[in-house]
Amino acid sequence: MIYTRIYNNLVEKGKTQTLKEQWKQVGSGLERHRIVPKHQGGEYIEENCTYLTHREHIAAHFLLWKINGHAGDQCAYQMMKGVTCYPTHLGRKHTEESKRRMSEAHKGRSPEAEAERRRKQSESMKGKKRDEETRRRISEGHKGSKHTEESKRRMSEAHKGKKQSEETRRKQSESMKKYWAKRG
Repeated sequence: MIYTRIYNNLVEKGKTQTLKEQWKQVGSGLERHRIVPKHQGGEYIEENCTYLTHREHIAAHFLLWKINGHAGDQCAYQMMKGVTCYPTHLGRKHTEESKRRMSEAHKGRSPEAEAERRRKQSESMKGKKRDEETRRRISEGHKGSKHTEESKRRMSEAHKGKKQSEETRRKQSESMKKYWAKRG
C-alpha cells in the first residue's frame, strides 16, 4: 500500500505543466516515464506520461517492481542503476533440448582457446578510458559479491610469481592512501 501511495505521488508531481514544457528528449535533465509500463500495455501518449529526474525515474521502476512484482519492472530498475539485466531470461527455464545444444556448443573448447579469447578481449579493452560514472557503477556492481574459498585459492595461485609494473604498484599505493585518508 505504501509503495502505491509513494508511486502515485511521484507520478502526480511529474505531471505538472511546467515539467511538460521543460522536457526535451535530450538535455533537459528530465526523463519521460510511462505511468502504465509497456509490459502492461502502456504507450507513450500524453495521458500515460509523467516527467521525472533520472533518480525519480529509477525510484518509479523500483516502486512498480514492489507493487506488481513483475520481472520487467525489476529489470528496468536494475538497468537504470547500471546493473546488467537479461530480461529475456527472467523466470525462464531451459528445455532439455536447449541444455543439450548449449552443452554441445561448449564441448571441445580447449583451455588454450579460452585463454586466447580472454587475451584478445583484454587487448581490445586496453587504452579505453571509462568515465567516473561508469567506473562507479562497475565498482557498485562488484560490492557484496563473495568468492568461495576455492575461487579465492585459484585466484591466488594464478597471481603467484607475477610481477606488477612500477606504475601499477604506484596506483595501488595511491588508492590505499586515499582509502585510509577517508577512514580517518
